Amino acid sequence: MKLSSLLNQSLIFFNLEGADRSELYTNLLTKMSKMVKLPVPPAEAAREMMEREDAYGIIYDSGFAFPHMRHPDLQDLDIGIGILKTPVKLKPDDKTPTKLIVCCMISETTSVIYLKSLAAFSKYFLSNPGALDKLVASGTPKDFLELLTRDRVEVKHTLTAEDVMLKNPRFVRPEDTLSSALDVLSEEQRMEIPVLDENGILKGVISCGDIIRRAIPEYIMMLENLTFLNQFEPFENLLKEERKLLVKDVMSQPKHIVTTDVPLFQLTVNIVKNSLPSLMVVDKQQKLCGIITYIELVTNVLRG
Repeated sequence: MKLSSLLNQSLIFFNLEGADRSELYTNLLTKMSKMVKLPVPPAEAAREMMEREDAYGIIYDSGFAFPHMRHPDLQDLDIGIGILKTPVKLKPDDKTPTKLIVCCMISETTSVIYLKSLAAFSKYFLSNPGALDKLVASGTPKDFLELLTRDRVEVKHTLTAEDVMLKNPRFVRPEDTLSSALDVLSEEQRMEIPVLDENGILKGVISCGDIIRRAIPEYIMMLENLTFLNQFEPFENLLKEERKLLVKDVMSQPKHIVTTDVPLFQLTVNIVKNSLPSLMVVDKQQKLCGIITYIELVTNVLRG
């Protein structure tokens, strides 16, 4: 399916003005409200979208923003496009100013097609470095849609790993200290993180379980009665050694690895059936592309 077939020419607005995120979202939603029925006033919808972005810590770093709202009163998927008259940095942590806003109003039955549409936009911009600027410069809604058609931007039939994974996750090297791995695990609130070599090849994972298991002697693990160990402090030695031990001494092999094209349903069953803390997503050269955990499934699919 062509992405352009899901877009309404009447909902593409050039020269969108606004000094900040609130003004831009409100102005775009106000323009949309003349063509589609919104469930709440534009300013309220904008506020809810911003609260959602802030709650999930969404950062826009490629000039492309995608605020959205789900509401039981919506009957369809309405996608509004706003091309900014002047690029604006929407949030303090954003790396670059936003040039284009894709604002989606999602009904209870259109979540999947919304995710597929967003994935199509994202893949288009990532695989074609100049695509965003071309769309911004297209000038008219008709030319905007014709450009998407000409570039054959397609909406996939099935969501895959690359559509829902956490991209550019933090990682450690085999020669890093255990202390640095503990820092990343703690800061990211992850059960495990990838271990990569200097070329980005996945060499293993290091998990909270790997580290904590290291703190408990094997003979203790073999005991059935542990009541006499109430004075034993298992982490004392580990705390002393964390700056001496290396990641390669503690890491393990990933339990399951998937490629970017594995369907969403298949990888979800894999995670649940095998009680996996995470799935490492790699390309054909075994370079890490991303990570999928229950967090990604909830955040990017159920609440994407």
